[in-house]
Amino acid sequence: MVKQIGQGNPELPVAVLEERVHALEARLTAVTAAVRVLAHGFEDVPMAVPGGRPAAEAARRAYELLLIAELPPPGTEAATASLDT
Repeated sequence: MVKQIGQGNPELPVAVLEERVHALEARLTAVTAAVRVLAHGFEDVPMAVPGGRPAAEAARRAYELLLIAELPPPGTEAATASLDT
């Protein structure tokens, strides 16, 4: 289900809407960076160190990127509340 940014309150100030869009853009940037790190970790690089754990390391780095961006974990009240506002 798609929710419009101004739905429910058509008289929301433009500044509030712009702030929400900016927050969503920042979150999207963080998620994009995390996915890029994960994808790189799963690449089959011929020069990879034998016995190395690139996928595990990439997952750790992706997780850190999301923590830095202060994204609430999916399914939590904070995540649900941030989508509803």
